Amino acid sequence: MKKIKKQTKRKIIAAALSLTVVGSMYAYNAYAVETAVNPTKIVLVKNDIQPHTKITEEMIFEREVPGNAIPPNAYLSKEEVVGKYTTEGFGISANSFFLKNNVKSKNKLPDSAILSLQEGEVAFPLLVDLETSSGNSIVPGTFVDLYFLNVEGSQGELMTDVSSKSVLFGGLFPQVRVTSVKDNETNDAFREEQDSEGETREVKSAARLYTLAVTPAQLQYLNRAKNLGTIMPVATQNVEQKNDKSLITSFNQVSDQTVILKYIEEKSKNKISDLVKAQLSLGREFSQVKK
Repeated sequence: MKKIKKQTKRKIIAAALSLTVVGSMYAYNAYAVETAVNPTKIVLVKNDIQPHTKITEEMIFEREVPGNAIPPNAYLSKEEVVGKYTTEGFGISANSFFLKNNVKSKNKLPDSAILSLQEGEVAFPLLVDLETSSGNSIVPGTFVDLYFLNVEGSQGELMTDVSSKSVLFGGLFPQVRVTSVKDNETNDAFREEQDSEGETREVKSAARLYTLAVTPAQLQYLNRAKNLGTIMPVATQNVEQKNDKSLITSFNQVSDQTVILKYIEEKSKNKISDLVKAQLSLGREFSQVKK
């Protein structure tokens, strides 16, 4: 009887050890497989996305996939892609990865200056140099006041006698937003680049071209002013109430804005309409300027 009990006990112990060994082997194999697969959560495309499209949360979904199946240049999280744009000429198919060369932030797109325009704004290009760029300190997103300078005789006629020169200087428009700053090779003057080791560094080159966000009414004067003299951007702080009439009136009074705009109008072959003046809130002031 005792012998039977001992055999039964041994069988139970052996069975338990076998189960333990089998369980350990299964757990190890499962761990080894999972480690090898390395499941990683990644963001994928829900439906086809056309080129030059802003990416929203509705366009994406997240899923775990084997780590070794993920391209090295793929974005992993939705925070990295939402708000960015698909590049021109490269759409993305459904269930695809978001690749870094096909998805870029707005300020890294070639037409970032246009994308930064708000409703009712148009782009106005302005050439600048070291002096007019305030020592290359004006960056996209900042604001400038625009002034006009004309020296009689400077347009095509060389005048050496200072006493015979006549200078006209005054304001054009306050609080104009800079949407992009380009260098001589049309690269962003303020940008990030990767070195040979893959590290990101900031690059700053001399500004040569500003793109300014203006209204169609302002454009009527600016294009004329560009051909009559020199437009000078002056760095200024952003004023939140930039459309406030008190700001316009103050700038007008300090800078002789009305006189400058009246001069530009008189030099134009096609006159500027009263509708344009009204949009600039300058109709009343113009009527007070003596012809």
